[in-house]
Amino acid sequence: MDIGKLLEPIRKEIEADDEVREKVLPVSRDAVRLCGQSVKASHRGQFDDAHKKVDEAYELIQKGRQLASESKFVTVSKYFDTAYQELTEAVNVLSILNERRLTGPEEYSIPARPYLTGLADTIGELRRASLELLRGDDVDGAKGLLSIMEDILEELQTFDFPDSLVRNLRRKSDVARRIVEKTRGDVTTAVRQEKLIEQLANFENRLDTK
Repeated sequence: MDIGKLLEPIRKEIEADDEVREKVLPVSRDAVRLCGQSVKASHRGQFDDAHKKVDEAYELIQKGRQLASESKFVTVSKYFDTAYQELTEAVNVLSILNERRLTGPEEYSIPARPYLTGLADTIGELRRASLELLRGDDVDGAKGLLSIMEDILEELQTFDFPDSLVRNLRRKSDVARRIVEKTRGDVTTAVRQEKLIEQLANFENRLDTK
């Protein structure tokens, strides 16, 4: 029995899949890198640049999906899940910080599951932005971001499905919950300090009028 001859078609199929995978992975990595750059630009208030990077990442993912279509195995694999998660995070950090709105998955053709896990990751970036606002004494702005963080978390927690259906969502939601609680404590402290400063200022004004 010539086992080598029997297995040769399988070997060629897998080799062809590997060639496609080698084309797809760099594209996915470049898309992730661009999403990271977009998030940084959003935090700096450079929203036009952030939007440009998001669009470039989206185009790369579309190119990667086209390349992946050459292999049935790569097409159904999860090579783009990380890129889609990062894209979800980047587009929502941009739209929340710039326009105080969420970006839905349909705007960038993001599949449902990586959209949910990417949205959970967005909460961490919103904490970073809220702390920057607190450092700039913009307590109201930080309160606004905290409210959005709480709304996102509340909705994500309604997706109570097994990890086999939505991988990593429970873990990411738990991390997001701790982030929200910590941010709530920071904002509460800032509000109290703001009230104390206001009370002291009023007290000094009353002394001055006597």
